[in-house]
Amino acid sequence: ADDSGDEEPTPQAERNELHGPLRSLSSKLDDLSTCNELLAKHGAALQRSLSELENLRLPADSGEKIKAVNERATLFRITSNAMINACRDFLELAESHSRRWQRLLQHEREQRTRLEETIEQLAKQHNSLERACRGAPGLATATSTASTAKGSVQSAKGEASDEDEETEYFDAMEDAPAFITVTADPKQHSSNQSSYNESMSKDLLPKKRRRTRIPDKPNYSLNLWSIMKNCIGKELSKIPMPVNFNEPLSMLQRLTEDLEYHELLDKAAKCESSTEQMCFVAAFSVSSYSTTVHRTAKPFNPLLGETYELDRLEELGFRSLCEQVSAGAFGCPPPAP
Repeated sequence: ADDSGDEEPTPQAERNELHGPLRSLSSKLDDLSTCNELLAKHGAALQRSLSELENLRLPADSGEKIKAVNERATLFRITSNAMINACRDFLELAESHSRRWQRLLQHEREQRTRLEETIEQLAKQHNSLERACRGAPGLATATSTASTAKGSVQSAKGEASDEDEETEYFDAMEDAPAFITVTADPKQHSSNQSSYNESMSKDLLPKKRRRTRIPDKPNYSLNLWSIMKNCIGKELSKIPMPVNFNEPLSMLQRLTEDLEYHELLDKAAKCESSTEQMCFVAAFSVSSYSTTVHRTAKPFNPLLGETYELDRLEELGFRSLCEQVSAGAFGCPPPAP
């Protein structure tokens, strides 16, 4: 297939596209300088011609007309000189900044090329990570374990069937004692099968790895003078604060941290004495200060309708769901029976 239409522009084409407008600007500046020189030369010639004409002996009426023409020519010369000076200033400014513009354009082009290369490398790394995740050894081991267990079960069934085929059967004797028939409990068999399936499913499920600490704050330089300058004349509710003063988590996450010592409530529920229950509940109420005693920054304010969910049913037996509403909401459903 012909994919020439989808090809990216070559560096030579980009260079030509960059230098084309610069060459056009340079030619226009050259034309402007040429016009400036011609205008100055022609203005000087006109002024000399008028001066020579004024020095000639002419009648009185013609002298007055020549004087008026000379005044108008003087005004034209002053105006043209002003235009010439403005054009000269523009020419000098354009010549001084043309190289700077060229360097800036070249720098921007190099930055864009470097950014495209970086994005391409990131895309390649992303694809390689996806392929590595698909072929992860943990999943492959779990799959091989399941297939091995299934094969062992089938082989055990096959051996049992072979033994049944090789077993010789004899006719019962008349004086033989009464046979005792023992029937297997189907419930027990089903429970054993279900427990086996649950254990296999638990082995196949990948375990979640959770972080043990929140990430560090961004190490950006702060200019307190600029912050104070931006805060002058504004209300306190409308002053934007830099993110460096906040923790990298939301207030809903801070609320969930209050459940760190949730086992105190479980112990309180098992107590028979109301006094012990009150002690455990009071200890749980005070335990929320354990996560805030050494903190100096405040968390981000959640948006209206923002939610945060913490699912720890497998490890700790609870799941927390918080939502930011106008009146506030906090829910913690009990564990499933």
